[in-house]
Amino acid sequence: MKTPATLMTLLLMCALTLPAAAQKTEKHHGNRPHPSVTEVVSDLSSRQKQSLDELTANSRKTMDRLRHEQKAVRDSIHRLMDQEGDQTTALFPLFDREAQLQAEMSREMYATRIKIDKILTPEQRAEMRKACTPKQREHQPGKRSSDAKR
Repeated sequence: MKTPATLMTLLLMCALTLPAAAQKTEKHHGNRPHPSVTEVVSDLSSRQKQSLDELTANSRKTMDRLRHEQKAVRDSIHRLMDQEGDQTTALFPLFDREAQLQAEMSREMYATRIKIDKILTPEQRAEMRKACTPKQREHQPGKRSSDAKR
């Protein structure tokens, strides 16, 4: 019979790995979960295309750095959880760091979206939003149900 501490550890490990498992089941366009703006919006000027390429390249670098750091933190969490005894003093700061990294990634994604919106015209923004149909949004994990109604 498993002890309550062992069961709690197993539950926590499952909760930490679920987001990664869910990401692997999504359909991807190359290595990205969504097509790029330059693939979706048809009437971009050369200046807009250059600005968008630079913006997305910088954002991708930032996101890759944050994901790499998040993976290292998660690996440390898993190693500590596999050890015997109470690892609370080492684990809790790592939990906080993982949450902080996730928040940084969310802020980066939102900031990039705002910058993209500033580059595009209202018509181009509408075209970009239509690229992801309501049916596709329904199947994306983490999306609010109100997103599908837009």
